[in-house]
Amino acid sequence: MQLFYRFSLTLLCLAFLVPATGQTIVPIAGGSDPNDPTDIFPIIQGDTLANGDRKDNNTIYTLENGKTYIISQEIVNKLDWPLQIQAADLSNTEMKPKIRRIPNAAGDYRRVFWPEGDMTLRNIWVVSGEKDGGAQHDWGLIRLFGENSRVVVDNCIIEKDRGGFLQVRANGIRCFVTNSILRNGGNRRILQGNGRGIDARDFFFDSLVVKQTIIHNIQDRVFRSQGAVFPHNYIEFDHNTVFNQVGRHGTFQFGRAKEVKVTNNMLSNPLMLGTSPIYTDEQSQPDGDEHKIFTIDTLFADSELEFAGNNIFYTQDVLDYWASNDSVSQPDVYSKLILDRLGESADTTYSQEVVEFEAVPMSILQYVKDLYADPTSTTMFDFIVEDVSLAGTPFDRGNIFDFSTFSPCYANTAASATGATDGGAIGATNFCDNLSTDTYAPQIALELGLKATPNPTNASTIISYELIKGGRVAIAIYDLSGKLVSTPFDGVQQAGIQQVEFTQLANLPSGMYFANLLTEEGRMVTRIVKN
Repeated sequence: MQLFYRFSLTLLCLAFLVPATGQTIVPIAGGSDPNDPTDIFPIIQGDTLANGDRKDNNTIYTLENGKTYIISQEIVNKLDWPLQIQAADLSNTEMKPKIRRIPNAAGDYRRVFWPEGDMTLRNIWVVSGEKDGGAQHDWGLIRLFGENSRVVVDNCIIEKDRGGFLQVRANGIRCFVTNSILRNGGNRRILQGNGRGIDARDFFFDSLVVKQTIIHNIQDRVFRSQGAVFPHNYIEFDHNTVFNQVGRHGTFQFGRAKEVKVTNNMLSNPLMLGTSPIYTDEQSQPDGDEHKIFTIDTLFADSELEFAGNNIFYTQDVLDYWASNDSVSQPDVYSKLILDRLGESADTTYSQEVVEFEAVPMSILQYVKDLYADPTSTTMFDFIVEDVSLAGTPFDRGNIFDFSTFSPCYANTAASATGATDGGAIGATNFCDNLSTDTYAPQIALELGLKATPNPTNASTIISYELIKGGRVAIAIYDLSGKLVSTPFDGVQQAGIQQVEFTQLANLPSGMYFANLLTEEGRMVTRIVKN
C-alpha cells in the first residue's frame, strides 16, 4: 500500500504534464467588476444535459488568478464524475483565485463543496465559513461524502470553518493535502470544541497524507478521529508546520489505525491550553483527563507506528503563563499506547528546539488567558487573524497581519534545519527558499529513456529504462482519472538498462494508461495504450 502514497504525491500534476485525451478545460471568467463576482455554482453544477447526465465527466474548471468568485449553493458531484477546480495559472501561487459564499434568494448561506465522488482543488483560496463582518463562522462547509473516493488539495488556502476544514462523511477515502495552508478554524471568542484541521469523525480513511502544509490559528485538533468501527489503513503527516493551536481536545487524535507515520513536523506551541481536566469534558481521551499531543485509542497486533524527526516546542511566554496558573501543566507528547509501542526510542523521536519564524501572525496566548479567566465570556481575544487590508472594516476584530509578508521560515543555522530524517530541514520547507530541499518534486529526467514495448498492445508490455546510478526505483501505473491500477516494481536496482514486464495490462479495460517511473535521478512518464 505505501508505494502509492510515496510515489503518487510526486506525480499529482501528471494530468497537466501529459495532456489526457478526452479531457475538457472550461475557463470561468472572473467578473470585471470586483463588486460583481462570478457565481461558479450555476456553471459547474448546471453543466448537464436535459436528461440530467453530465456533458463531460472529465472536465477541469479553471478560475482566473487574482479574481474573486462566489458560490450561492454547495456543489455536489456524483461518483461518475470528478469535481476538478484549479487556477488558470498553476505557477502563480501568490495570486490564487478566491471562492467565498453569498446568501441565496432565501437569504441562506449555503455550503461550498459536498462531493459525492472524487474532488481535486489546485491553487485555490476558499473562504468557506465567513458570513459577514460581524457573524460567526459556519461549520462543515467542505464535506467529503464519496465512499472510496480520491480527494486532492494542492497549493490551496482553506480558512474560516468552525468545524473541520475537510470533514469526512464516508469510508475508504484517499485524501492528499500538499503545499497548502489551513487557517482560522473554530468558534471565535467562546469556548467550544470546534476548529479542526481534518476531521475524520466516525469514518475511516483508506489513506490520509498531509505534506508540506501549514496549519495555524485553530481552536481544536489538527486531526480528529473518534468512534470509527474500522481502523484507518494509513495516516501520514510529514514536513508540516503547526502554530497558534489552542488544543481544545488535543493535537493529533488518531483513533483506530493500522499504520501511522508522523515525521519531520514543526509544532510550535501545540496545545496552548495545556493539560487541565476542566476543559476535557466534551471528548473522550484515551488516557483520561490529561491531554497528550499524540493519542491513539486502539492498536492492533500488526499496527505500525513511525514517529521521527519532529520538533515540538513551547515558547517562553506560554511556559511562563502555565507556571503562573496552578490548574495548568505542560502536556506529555505521547499517550500510553503510543509510548508502549515506541518503547525506549520515544524520547529520540522528537527534539525541543525553540525556533523563531520570520513572519507569522502574533501569538494567540491572550485567548488562552481570557478563557481561563472566564470560560463563559463572549469577549475573549479573537484568535481569527485577518489580513491588514481589512483593518478598520467590520472584519477587524483586533488580530491583523500583513499576509504579503507571511514566512514560516527560520534560520538555516538552527539544528532543525538539518534535523529531518533525510538530513534536511524540519517543517513545511517548500514555503522557504532557505530551507527547501525540493524533496517532493524530483525533476523530470528524460535521460532515463523510459518506454514501453510493444505499445499499443492488448497483452503485456515491457517497461524499459536506463539508470546512470543504482538506487531506489518505483514504477506505478495510473489510468486517465489518476487512479492507481498497478505497481509493477518498487525496490532497489543497479545501474544500467532495466526491464520490467507489465503483465497485469491484459486484465485492464482498453484505453490509455500512464507508466510513472520514479528514481533517485528524477522521474519520467510515458503512455501505454491498451487495444
